[in-house]
Amino acid sequence: MEKLPGKPIGDAWFDLSEQERLKVLLQIVELETKLFNINLPASGSIYYARDLSPGTPKIDVPGSDEGLCIGPYAALRWWFGERGELNIDRGPHNDPCLVLQAPADKELAWIRAYGRPRFPVERAYRETFNYTKQDPEEHANSLLDYIRLAPHLVPTCSKLNLPVLRHPDLQPNNIFVSENFTITGLIDWQHSVVLPTFLAAGMPNLFQNYDDGESISFVPPRLPDDFESMDEGERATEQERFRRRHIHFFYLGFTQRMNEPHWHALEEDTGLLRRRIFNDAGSPWEGLSTPLQMDMVRVSQNWSKIAPANRDSTIPACPIVLTEQEAQKRAALEESLREVDYDMERINGVLGIASDGWTPHERFESAKERARLIREEGLLAVSDEPWLREMTEQHWPFDDSKEDE
Repeated sequence: MEKLPGKPIGDAWFDLSEQERLKVLLQIVELETKLFNINLPASGSIYYARDLSPGTPKIDVPGSDEGLCIGPYAALRWWFGERGELNIDRGPHNDPCLVLQAPADKELAWIRAYGRPRFPVERAYRETFNYTKQDPEEHANSLLDYIRLAPHLVPTCSKLNLPVLRHPDLQPNNIFVSENFTITGLIDWQHSVVLPTFLAAGMPNLFQNYDDGESISFVPPRLPDDFESMDEGERATEQERFRRRHIHFFYLGFTQRMNEPHWHALEEDTGLLRRRIFNDAGSPWEGLSTPLQMDMVRVSQNWSKIAPANRDSTIPACPIVLTEQEAQKRAALEESLREVDYDMERINGVLGIASDGWTPHERFESAKERARLIREEGLLAVSDEPWLREMTEQHWPFDDSKEDE
């Protein structure tokens, strides 16, 4: 194993000047362009053939002098929990339809072998479900519906089905740079996968700003005209908004200019929805079925844009039928969960912690004390409802818990 020169860009990423950010973004897109131009024979993960056990399915990479091949998917979701013990098809696949269906088959196999009623792993969601354990069979039914949809999610454009390798976790601590912000390498490739372009495409979370209307509209970023007259807090807010828009805009701009295959996939109207339903169908079930259920609502609502036309130019019927009442029920549940997310984001901000609970060592004690006070306030608010107080105390989001309860 070689030692990578340089150091992680880390938290410095958030304080770079505009020119330094542009330098890093340009290099990232240049690296991605090289990845998109590699000719790979199938979807899966890349291995040295000598490292695979005898009998493991593999497809050799043409022209490789080092014995490289495409073998089973190495993404963590394929091996999470007991999934590594399942006798299932983990690839490689050269049929995009199988790529779409295999993750759902994996989750179905896990539910059949190990599934049992459980609470959502996100404790803050449990009140939305009236503190009731969720039945894995409901998720299994959603997976079966998804499998029926999968053949219709394959694009007719052959370029969108070409296999592509992407980095699985492009975040600041995985990007190594020199003192002048020249990228020296990327680390943490161990769970990387090769997928058809229409599934591999997408902006890395580090760069995307899809919650912002101007970023979605691809509007060049600029600070407000009255920026200089704002107070310190307002300027900080606007500066951060500008930073996010700046990164989003120029990542897309560099991609449009340099990486035509990726830009073509990003421009596809329903690409984001296809990727979302694929990811939600393959995510390990941890007590929450709403994301996949809402994906199917959106697919059915956009069916005429998604389904490839028949030879007579007619659109085939959607293989799943959802009543308007069911669609509204799912949408209302999704909105409730979104409100929980907003509340938790606000509370995390007050506590000074990340969404996963991480906080710097020097802030730990103060964050713990603030969390204790918020807990007392929460319990006091339901003190006249014994059952609700008991449930609130039992499922408090910031308490230790078993992940599979």
